Amino acid sequence: MTISPELAGNILLSLVLVVGILIGLFLPRLFGRRRYRSPQVYRPADPGGDDVESLKKLNEDLAAKTRALEAKELELTLTNNRLQKLEEAKSKFVAVTTHQLRTPLSAIKWTFNMLQGGQLGALSADEKTFVNKGAESTERMIKIVNDLLKVDQIEAERKDYQFTSIQLEDLVESVIFEFENQAESKKIEVNIKKPAKPLPTIEADAFKLRMVLENLIDNAIKYNHYKGRVEVILSDENINTTKNTIEVTIADTGIGIPVEEREKIFSKFFRATNAVAAEPDGSGLGLYLSRDIIEKHSGTLWFETSREGTRFHISLPLHQRT
Repeated sequence: MTISPELAGNILLSLVLVVGILIGLFLPRLFGRRRYRSPQVYRPADPGGDDVESLKKLNEDLAAKTRALEAKELELTLTNNRLQKLEEAKSKFVAVTTHQLRTPLSAIKWTFNMLQGGQLGALSADEKTFVNKGAESTERMIKIVNDLLKVDQIEAERKDYQFTSIQLEDLVESVIFEFENQAESKKIEVNIKKPAKPLPTIEADAFKLRMVLENLIDNAIKYNHYKGRVEVILSDENINTTKNTIEVTIADTGIGIPVEEREKIFSKFFRATNAVAAEPDGSGLGLYLSRDIIEKHSGTLWFETSREGTRFHISLPLHQRT
């Protein structure tokens, strides 16, 4: 079949028109997508209302707790200041009162001494008994007053202590000798146990350390049974060790310390109930002052007790820290 040139031209023209139409339809869409497609950019979401409220509540709680802590700190500071003022007032009252008591007590003691010495005339046996009891009671009262006066002295700062080189063994023997008559009156045997070799000297305030030994040995005799025993033990076991200390133990066969009162035994003005029953007179300051003195010597004071007696232990360093 032969196609005429005229027909072939018409067919070609039709194809060109169809292709043109197709290009017109699809080409804008293709290029339009590429031209107008938006880039994917990350934008964080705005916080919601609940999150904002939570943060606000958290800040408010934190601020409230801060204010509460500040108020508590202020309250504690004010309380501490009040306690300090009360302590100062109490110390001043005790000092003034004890000074006022010493004068009449000294006069009473002088009167009893005159009566005992016969300067005011001879006394009958009954009169001597009553005078002697009065003299003993006066001496006990004077000791209590002196203990009260010692509080301010002993509670002084450590810097006020006079540390010198002393021989502890000699000090202990001197204190034991001081209580010989008191021990003899109750038929109490007092012994000292010490190492074979002489102990090294220690750095201590001799006056204050003597007060501790006097108090502990006095208690060991005072609260002991008739015909009891007191043993003072010096130990060198911790010398030349990491501790490098000397230990002194005062052991007695006395009344012991009740279980329920042991935690309070070093408290100021405290006396155990069985101690009060055995010896009504007392200030309750001895053990308090003793521990304070030992601690200012960088040492420790502790005890063991039972119904069979009590053992007080003192541990003292050979040398004091500067």
